[in-house]
Amino acid sequence: MNRAAAVLLAVVGGAAAALFALMIFGGVLLGLLWLFVFGDDPWPQWAEVALNIAIPIVGLFLWAVFGWQIWLRLKRLAQQP
Repeated sequence: MNRAAAVLLAVVGGAAAALFALMIFGGVLLGLLWLFVFGDDPWPQWAEVALNIAIPIVGLFLWAVFGWQIWLRLKRLAQQP
């Protein structure tokens, strides 16, 4: 496999996997916070700020992790005869 194609596949595949994981786990986290912590009352400002900072950072971290894992698998597959 061409190296540029492998990098592109790792970046795009990692982004898709990270987006999927972030939507699932972010939805679960927000649902649990809504059901058991904050409820229907207005959420405190610190919670909104913390979530607005944490969710993109976690998403970028997951993108790096999933992209790296895809890259390692593609590299290992390319080395096999």
